[in-house]
Amino acid sequence: MIRPPRPLTVDEIEALLAADVPARLATLDRHGFPHVTPLWFIWAEGAFLLTSLPDRAHVRRLERDPRAGICIDLEEPERRDGQRPNRQVRAVGEAELFADEDGMWTRRITRKYVAGPAAVAREERRAADPRTVIRLAPVRLIAVASV
Repeated sequence: MIRPPRPLTVDEIEALLAADVPARLATLDRHGFPHVTPLWFIWAEGAFLLTSLPDRAHVRRLERDPRAGICIDLEEPERRDGQRPNRQVRAVGEAELFADEDGMWTRRITRKYVAGPAAVAREERRAADPRTVIRLAPVRLIAVASV
């Protein structure tokens, strides 16, 4: 029997959005076909924030058509009962693009994913490149778990 997914609790949503897993950003090409790109992100100020180099294809697609989707998910290893429990947050909206002029967003995002002695140097290297911030404030957000 297939059960419908259950809604995530607020604590589960916060934990999933804080996990150091990449988001999958979906953008549309000029023919309307979706393209999915894994990117580091943070959730802040009611939006998903990602940074990327300005010449990347996903940035150019968002310049042309700001409609986007995003998915953050985790799947647990298989349990004895054969289940592979998963949790996911999916959202859609129109992306806003702007320059990460002082590298603040790039540093904050990098800090989420890189720890240890090399973290500060990695933050500075990534922030030294001109980067574009992708801000996706959801117009619709779904947060569910399989079990």
